[in-house]
Amino acid sequence: MTGTDEVLVRRAVPGDEEEIQRLRHQMAFAVFGATPPAPDEPNHVAAVKKVRTWLESGDEAGTACFVIDALDGDGLAASAIGAIDERLPNERNPSGRSGYIYGVCTEERYRRRGYSRLVLQALLDWYADQGIPRIELHASEYGEALYRELGFEPPRGLALTRWAPLP
Repeated sequence: MTGTDEVLVRRAVPGDEEEIQRLRHQMAFAVFGATPPAPDEPNHVAAVKKVRTWLESGDEAGTACFVIDALDGDGLAASAIGAIDERLPNERNPSGRSGYIYGVCTEERYRRRGYSRLVLQALLDWYADQGIPRIELHASEYGEALYRELGFEPPRGLALTRWAPLP
């Protein structure tokens, strides 16, 4: 655990999954204008279940999530979640293990206090402890400056994404 006297970063535990997903939806709304789903919406339910599975499995799932509790005791103020995936080994990454950060989210009322930096740094420390040399993320305009400060840079080559049509 890291933090100051007032703010403590901790590893997320089972029971935090609803709040983690709430923060992710809040960020998606701020960045993309997405409509926050109803708690019983199937994709929301599936995402909460997946996060709960990750939290219950700990490092065995190859994922980690770090959070800061809201100072007023009402939910979470911030979270960062990331996973490890396997790629082919190469000269820069002999293990082939890479990290991907799914989201760094801070509750609107707690922004501009360094909470994103704290949870992100805890996640980066976890990756370092796992021996992960390469970490990727997709940045919003809100987080780009922080990510660049912490050493993230545009990928070499052209990064492209393909979405298959939904059935």
